[in-house]
Amino acid sequence: MENNEKLQKNINEELEKKRKSKDLVEFKNLKTHFFTEDGIVKAVNDVSFKIKEGETVGVVGESGCGKSVTAMSLMRLIPNPPGRIVAGEILFEGRNVLNLSDSEMREIRGNEISVIFQEPMTSLNPVFTIGEQIEEVIILHQNLSKVEARKKAIEMLKLVGIPRAEEVVDSYPHELSGGMRQRAMIAMAVSCNPKLLIADEPTTALDVTIQAQILDIMKNLKDKLNTSIMLITHDLGVIAEMADYVIVMYAGKVVEEAPVIELFKNPMHPYTVGLLNSKPILNKDRERLYSIPGQVPNPIGMPENCYFSERCEKCLKLCKEKQPRLKQVSENHKVACWLY
Repeated sequence: MENNEKLQKNINEELEKKRKSKDLVEFKNLKTHFFTEDGIVKAVNDVSFKIKEGETVGVVGESGCGKSVTAMSLMRLIPNPPGRIVAGEILFEGRNVLNLSDSEMREIRGNEISVIFQEPMTSLNPVFTIGEQIEEVIILHQNLSKVEARKKAIEMLKLVGIPRAEEVVDSYPHELSGGMRQRAMIAMAVSCNPKLLIADEPTTALDVTIQAQILDIMKNLKDKLNTSIMLITHDLGVIAEMADYVIVMYAGKVVEEAPVIELFKNPMHPYTVGLLNSKPILNKDRERLYSIPGQVPNPIGMPENCYFSERCEKCLKLCKEKQPRLKQVSENHKVACWLY
């Protein structure tokens, strides 16, 4: 009983904090499609949600659900052709980034919005030192001299917990371990004190110890700089550790959204329930780890029904005929499912 009351108190505190915060980013009915020879891939299909100042929003779902494409649409980094944002708005501090000029977007990228990419080895340029790559961002956006930029690059490397930063600044990416490269990526991303940090699978391919350190670094940076974080991951353990609010995506659509405590306490969409059941739990008496049956459908030429219907254990007749809309089921909980 006490645990439930404490949990509800935590939920109420988080909601009150969220209500007082201003909107930093708002996706409004965003549609990003890829036009291929086989047909139109609706990678992001009518997605709407908000990220508030100082908030960490976790975007979760299986590979191919549209998480990264949503983030790259915000950065206007969708390759064209074959990709194109065909409808909707993306507001950053009230401005629709889709209407900004290329020069205005270059001022925002790396300065007000930064990205920690999924694989640091392919994201860092192998022919430039770590310091040169961080300094380039600082000189471009903060108009510092080469000497001042180098000094700040070393400070950034120290900030993310890299030892011997004065030596590492002159190292090439291949001379560093995976964890060190990821820290260098974070140092580059936060070097201009961005208002929003997009972390795209920031702990992929790292061992558990390094994962924990990377997450701690991101939490500390959020507290120090009051940076909002858009955290893209398929790992619900990372979501539980980091997120304030959770967006669950499936086949290019948002199927559920709620504060993190509420979502883990009361998951409503069968897909969300399946994701939570798929997570290994220590000391859980279970014969075999649960796996959601089937796979994410082919995004080309999908019928206008519930995209999860073929894999859902609670599928209704209506689910195969009509697509559910995202519906407010409580004050802070939305779900797109005909069960509700």
